[in-house]
Amino acid sequence: MKKVLLFLALVVGAHVNAQQDAIYSQYMFNPFAINPAYAGSRNSYSAVLLHRSQWVGMPGAPSTQSFAIHAPAMKSGLAWGINLAHDQIGPTRNIIAAGTAAYILKLKDSKLAFGLRGGIYNSIFDRSLLNFKEDGDQLDLGSKESAIVPSFDFGMYYYKTKFYAGLSANHLTKHVFRYDDPQDSVTTTMALRRHFMVNAGYVWELKKNFILKPSFMLKLVPGAPANLDINIAALIYKRVWLGIGVRNTSSVVLMTDINITDFMRIGYAYDANLNKLGAFNSGSHEILLGFDFNLKNNQTISPRYL
Repeated sequence: MKKVLLFLALVVGAHVNAQQDAIYSQYMFNPFAINPAYAGSRNSYSAVLLHRSQWVGMPGAPSTQSFAIHAPAMKSGLAWGINLAHDQIGPTRNIIAAGTAAYILKLKDSKLAFGLRGGIYNSIFDRSLLNFKEDGDQLDLGSKESAIVPSFDFGMYYYKTKFYAGLSANHLTKHVFRYDDPQDSVTTTMALRRHFMVNAGYVWELKKNFILKPSFMLKLVPGAPANLDINIAALIYKRVWLGIGVRNTSSVVLMTDINITDFMRIGYAYDANLNKLGAFNSGSHEILLGFDFNLKNNQTISPRYL
């Protein structure tokens, strides 16, 4: 039991001090979650609801919910977006609310977009959710500690009909949290770490009703190991995406995204752990619900490859 508790403590510490942002397996079907420059690129009002349950069966495992909406601002070349997210791991909860402004530059046969996202990052540590075996433990105060800081992200997104590449950096200013404990004079500090992400993908139309799209994403966080996702997905009869991915050789991701109608889609991903962590959980589940409404006639063109 002591080994399990120590392991969980290390996992929580790694989550807080290294990769503070939530992990998404379906980022290729929800790029706006990782790159503000994606705003408006679907040429529609595009909204996504997402829920992720990570490491199912492990006490205190991460759970993430997010909502995002974005759209171009008519013919001005500008675009806007809103992100809301809630991420919980053990006794720690993070709440993010942010707005995005982007500019889309039209090139000869492609587009290049720049996006800036700004908002608040609220981190809450609830000691009452911790269990202590010893009475009078110095950490057993049963109080909540909360801190709010501003956060700013920047992104670039280049795309053509069948190719895209993105670069984004989150938490540019590296603001410092200051947790003030109401029951003593101790102040705890923690800094937001910058997250750098590079991703790209290409679409091959092998047959009339069979599209192949390989993609990758590299995430870099100072003080944490690099995270590399490699994926390949196939679009069948312009309705169903089926994909498989590998994350750092530590997990395999199976995913699908189904165009139920021309304006609604649903996605699901399952992560299976390949390392020792798999002995403590039954994998991770992620479900996505997306909507796209055309700005002119309330219909969209299906499918959308990028």
